Amino acid sequence: MVDKDKNLKITPEQEYIIEQHSRMVGKVLDLLEASMPEGNQCEKIKKLAQVPLYDFRHTMLQLVTTGIPTE
Repeated sequence: MVDKDKNLKITPEQEYIIEQHSRMVGKVLDLLEASMPEGNQCEKIKKLAQVPLYDFRHTMLQLVTTGIPTE
């Protein structure tokens, strides 16, 4: 989660990315949950799916902040 500390400035673009990403993650997790029985395996898959989703969000927030990486 993003810390909305008083010293942290979140741009409108970053806020938009965060909101849209949260909706997308919720939809993906709902689809995973609907496609398999509840239980430990379902919870593990949902947790594993979140890793690349949040990595992507982090990349998009950096893109808005610093631009396209040159590497």
